[in-house]
Formats: sequence, C-alpha cells, structure tokens
Amino acid sequence: MRGSSPGQATVEFALVLPTLLIVVVAVCQVAMALNCYLVVTASSREGARRCAETNDIEEARKAALDASSGLPGDRPSVDVGFPEGRSRGSPVKVTVTYRVPLLLPGISHLIGEPSFSGSTSMALERGSR
Repeated sequence: MRGSSPGQATVEFALVLPTLLIVVVAVCQVAMALNCYLVVTASSREGARRCAETNDIEEARKAALDASSGLPGDRPSVDVGFPEGRSRGSPVKVTVTYRVPLLLPGISHLIGEPSFSGSTSMALERGSR
C-alpha cells in the first residue's frame, strides 16, 4: 500500500457521494424545467391558433390543455382573452401558466415553487358568432 490506509477509498467515496447526487438531481431538475417551459410555450401557441381559427374560448382551452398533456404533475391553467373584442382581425391572447413539480420534496421551502407562463397572441380569422 502506497501511503493509504485500508478503507480510505470507501470513506472518500462516502464523502463525495452526497455532492455527486445533488449535482445529478439538480441537472435533472433543470432539464425537466426546460422541457416544461417548451411545452407551456407550445401549448399557448396551439390554444391561440385554435381560437384564431374558431373564435371559441372552450376550443382554445381544450387545444391548449391537450397540447400540455405530457406535463408532469397538475394541469396548467389556461386564460383566453380578447383585448380588442371578438371581431375579425382582432387579437386573441392565450396564456398558459404551470407550476413545475420539484424532484426533491421539501426543497420548495428553500427555492420556492417555480412556475412558467407562456402567452401567445394571434389575429382572429373569423368574427364572433
């Protein structure tokens, strides 16, 4: 043995393992959050597109929720608004808000609960019914 005592590698591994696990979980959490952000953005776009085609709030809400069906945890909230009315050419704004679940329970007391919100505006292709 070259200057090391028996079991030294085991002790060093036991000291490094918690740090290594925290880094791995943090990387996984960031990757999951990025995926959630992309899904939320795409679902707001899908809801706005459906509302622009149909001028129907429930169709837009359903399209946004269907597009976000792959998200883990609770379903997002969907808000559909018509800032300038419901006539043809007026914008429709769809906002999807989602709270990202955390991989480590109890860590929300330290960092809070992250949430993402994606908004998309499109011009209505048909006037109100």
